[in-house]
Parts: sequence; C-alpha cells; structure tokens
Amino acid sequence: MASGAHPDAGSDEIELRIALAADGSPGYVVHLSAQGGCAMSADLGPLEEIGELSKVFEAGTGEEDRESAGEQLYTALLGGALAREWLSAAGEGLRRRVRLEVEPPELRVLPWELLRNQGSWLWRRPEVVWRRGCGTGPRGPAPDAELGPLRVLVVICTPPHDDRLLAEQELATVSGALERSPGRTYLEVLDAPADAAVLAERIDRLQPHVVHYIGHGMPRAGVGSPVLVFAPAEAGRSGVGTWELEAGAIADLTTWKPLLVVLNACHTGKADPADWVGGMAQAFLAAGARAVVSMQDDIASPCAVAFSRTFYEQLGADRPVDEAVAAARSELARRAPRSGAWALPVLLTSGDPRSVLPIAYAPPPTASVQDILRCKQYVDLGRFVGRTDERRQAWWALDRPGQSPDSADRPLLVISGHSQANFARTGKSWLTNWCLITWFLRGHRVVSVNLGAQPVPSLQVGDSNAYTKHKDWLTTLRLIRQEATSPDQLCPLPAQAFGEFNAVLNHLVEAPVLPNGTLEPADDEGRRFDDEIGDPYDRRKERIVGAFLHALQKASDGRPLVIALDHAESIMQGAFTQVLYKWLVRPIAYGQAPPLRLILVAPDSWVGPTLPEADSHMITRVRVGDFDSAQFMRLARLYGSRLGVPTDDTVVRALEGIHQALNQHFSVELFAQLAGILPQWGAADLQGAWR
Repeated sequence: MASGAHPDAGSDEIELRIALAADGSPGYVVHLSAQGGCAMSADLGPLEEIGELSKVFEAGTGEEDRESAGEQLYTALLGGALAREWLSAAGEGLRRRVRLEVEPPELRVLPWELLRNQGSWLWRRPEVVWRRGCGTGPRGPAPDAELGPLRVLVVICTPPHDDRLLAEQELATVSGALERSPGRTYLEVLDAPADAAVLAERIDRLQPHVVHYIGHGMPRAGVGSPVLVFAPAEAGRSGVGTWELEAGAIADLTTWKPLLVVLNACHTGKADPADWVGGMAQAFLAAGARAVVSMQDDIASPCAVAFSRTFYEQLGADRPVDEAVAAARSELARRAPRSGAWALPVLLTSGDPRSVLPIAYAPPPTASVQDILRCKQYVDLGRFVGRTDERRQAWWALDRPGQSPDSADRPLLVISGHSQANFARTGKSWLTNWCLITWFLRGHRVVSVNLGAQPVPSLQVGDSNAYTKHKDWLTTLRLIRQEATSPDQLCPLPAQAFGEFNAVLNHLVEAPVLPNGTLEPADDEGRRFDDEIGDPYDRRKERIVGAFLHALQKASDGRPLVIALDHAESIMQGAFTQVLYKWLVRPIAYGQAPPLRLILVAPDSWVGPTLPEADSHMITRVRVGDFDSAQFMRLARLYGSRLGVPTDDTVVRALEGIHQALNQHFSVELFAQLAGILPQWGAADLQGAWR
C-alpha cells in the first residue's frame, strides 16, 4: 500500500498500446514508448484464429497449446519492427514496469498474459512487472495518503448453502493474510445481499478501499453484457429470487468508489473473458476504481485460494498492487506449473499501480510500528476473530475516518459485556486492545490501564486500600498514573508530566487548602487521603482530580490521547460516581478536556446502575456477548487461518463434530481451548504463529 504520490512515477515504465489503424485503415497498430520517451509504432502482426487463441485455458488444452499461443502473441506484438526497441527497453537485468493497453474490444479477449519468447514467459520475469492498462477511470496526480487501517469488504454473492465451502475457504484465506497483523486491516463480510440497495448501502457506509467479490459471473443471455449474479439466502421462497448486477449499473451503484475491486471467478459459470476484462472490469474502472483484478477463465478453487493468500499477504506488506499480482502469479506457477493457472489473473489499472492504495500508518512521534511486537496484549490480537460490527462501532466512536484527527463527537466510549450462557469472559478486552492498536497506527497516543491489577508497593504507603479488590478514587488515580508511565506501554507518558499533580496531592491529602505561591513539581509521597478534615463540598478531591486531568492533557502534547480503563468494576461504586465520574469522566465526555478520550470497560451489570442516564446522549455504548453457534464454522476457519493452519478434511470433521455438540452460544475462549485438542492448532499455538 503505497503512501502518496511517487515522484519517479513513469521513469521506469514501458507502455505498449494496441489501437485501430489510423484513418479507418484495416488492421491494428502497436505503439511503444519507454521511460517517457517518444513513442514508436508498428503494425500488429497477424493473429490467426483469434477465437482459438481465447480457448487455451479450456479443458482438453495442454501446456504446448499455451506455449504456442504465447509465442504467436509475442510475434504479433513485439516480433516485428519493434523487436529491437523492446529488447533495448526491457533487456535482461533491467527493472521495469510494463503497461499493456488493448483498445480494440475484440483483442481484449486474448490471453496476453501468456506472452512467450525464446522459451520464457514474459509475465513471469521477476524484473519486469506487467499489468493491463485502461484509458478510462480516474486520472491526474496520485491521491494523498490516507491513514489506515485498510478497509476491506468481502461480498459473498452466493448464499451459505451454495458453494459454501469454497467461499468460506477463500474468506478465511483473505482474513488470514490481512488480519494477522493487528490494526492494519479492518475486514467486513456481506453475505448474499438481497438486492442492489443492500449492497450499495454497505459499501457507502463502510467506504472500503477494497471490495472483493466471491461468486458467480456470466454473460447476460441474449445480449452478452456481463453480470454478477447474487443469490440471497431466501432465494427460492415466494417473491425472492436471484438478482444480477450489470456492468452498466456499476457507475451509479454507490456514492463511494472503492480503489481496488477483486472479481474472483473461481466458482463461476463459464464467463466470456472479454466480458470480464473488457466489460465488468472496465466498468468498475470507469466508475472510479483505480485497479481491478479479475480472472479471464475459470480457476480451480485451490489455485484461487493460493492466489488470494499471496496477493493479500503482499498488499498487507505494503507492496504495490502490480507486484502483489506478480508474486501471486509466481506462487501459482510453483503450485501448478503446467496448468496455466498463473496466467488467469488479469490486473487492469487506470494509473500508477503504486498509487492504487495510498494507505499510511503514522504512529505517534517517538513510537514505531515495531513497538507492537514487545506488547503481548497487542501481538495476541492475531487470534481475535469476529466482532466486525462491534469493532467498527467502537473504532469510529472516537476516530471515524474522514473526521478531523483532533476531534471526536463523543470522547467517552463504554465497552460492556454480558454472557448469555454465563461464561466468564465475553471478549471486552480483546475489542478494546484492537481499537487501541488501530488508533495507535492512526497517530493517537494510547494507554491501556488494567484496573484489576495491583499498585506497586511504593504506592501503598499508608494506603490500606492498595491491595483490595475494589479500589478507592485515589488508588485508582495512582494506578492510572503508574500504568500510563510504564515502559511497557506503547506510548508511555512522561513521568514528569505528573509532577505538579503530585505536588497538589502531597498537600491536599492532609490539608484543607493549598499553600500560597507556586508549587514545585514533586514525587508522590504516597500518603493516604484524610477524610476527617472538614470539606463539605469535596473541594480538595475536586482540586486533586482536576490536577490529574490537567496532567493527562499536558502529557498528551496536543495529540489525541486515548486512555482505556479495563475492569472499571474494580473501582468502588461510590468512589466512581461521587468523585471520578464527576471530575474526571464527565469533563472528558462533554469535550471539556481536549484532546483526551476515555474508554470504560466493564460488565453490563456494573455499567447499568453506575453511569447516569442523564448523560447517555454523550456516551457511546458498545456491547459484546457470547458467539452465536451458527457462526462457529466460519470463525473456526478464520482462527485456523490466522494460525497459518489450513483447514483440511481432518480438521473440518473435528470442527463439525464440535459444532454439533454446541448449545446456542459458545464462549470467546473456545478456540484457544481447542488448541489443546486439535494437534494442528496446538503446534501453531506453541510456535506463536500470529507474531
């Protein structure tokens, strides 16, 4: 995923364009230009039996047929008057990008990816990266980089009972390739949308950078116009049937235009390649996409899965889209060397492939992406599956894409949980940590505080509550300060930022008012708050909490600072409602302490009676519970894919047996428990495969 414009775009580019001959003359002309130089032109050589060339991927054809087709295509394109110029521009050892634009629709059907010369496949040369170009679509300078994560929408066009296994395998592959690196990708799935309005609504709501379609494609009977076929789960019931998305309807389908569209035809009915490359793919480009990946013929499911895995692994590693496709071709050639599967993917772009996905990650100053690897709570997020709606709701509550980075409509987020089956955990901490790492990669300072932890011994001088399960308000503040300044944080706050707070605290714990004059920053003396001192309006507590709030603002250095208070139920209810809520939480909720944001994480049973209903309009609530057992097989495949374990027949049979034994809901901890039962998962778990 490239970041912004490339100043040298085009300097290493070779352009090949096939056009109709000028002045209406019969035949075609090839234009070649290299490194921005003047174009040279020559007639396209003869191509005998064009219809036969387009059939080289059909059953019954062999490698020799594809080799012959590739040699004929090369001779026609580059074997004539342009041969010397081509060899000079793309000679051995020269790193080049090649853009092949085929303007005549009747020639787009040809398998140009099979170009072959002197026993070598040109599209498989590692130093030359090919793609097809298109004159339609967005032009002009590359877009500015957008902060991640990469947003991906996978649309499964068929219902769960139709080609379910193939679609689920591909979905697990895409997820495993992209989501093993926490915070860099957000992926949603849309299962068999009922109509075009449902599809459009989801795209416009999520605004995905990538839309990946899995399903059926075919020419429309009688007119040959390509369509995507959708079969909702209710298809077959009264008044409910399949529906089609025509190429001509794509331009007006959505307001938001994805940057990259992937049309996977691994389980299609036979589709005319010209319809896909010249029709459906170009329609997406004309509508605003910068690149489209499609298949020019049916591809076997194992090859489709292998392509998706490598392609998305490369995108996840910030490789340009053309290099990602090239790497996936190489993987297909290695897996099925004489099947021709490597030549099936077609990449069509409207501009520089390095600018298709201008996604950037910008951790706060003094921090880096590599810092994630030293924090186990974030590394382990590679195992966090499901919760897509809750992820988006929580992430966008404090930092919606497109919103000013220093603003938040509701700076207070509450993540609560309730287990329908009385399991011990619901995954609140998983969700919170995923949000924190996402905000971190978007430039926010993030602090994670486990209020269920104990203060260090130095903070319990005279503090009888230090080692109790439920903490008073002052122990809570000290614990937040302790955790926030710990070097174990991704963004530890500077301890000196709390110097003035410590000075205020040292005086007011045992005195009614502050002394005259300026207080010098100090260390916390750890003394206990004396409630016996007369203070009917709690001014001392208000002043102490206010100083703490100011210290947090000072430590933020003007950058959004997100503080997550996990296990908030560890705070005494009176201490929370009468002190911390009034002078710490509520000011943040009402935007009176910028740039602070706060997350409270606690069970529903604590949140309900603790947070005042009068302030509910200023609080975003996200609730999590147990998983529905209907999700088990999909989530199990996703989990196995994150571990790098293919879900083979043996694993599937074991999982299906477990599925049958489940009640209506299952625990978020079940998959980790299964690592002790399934040998394949257990081995990967021990190796830390998600790191």
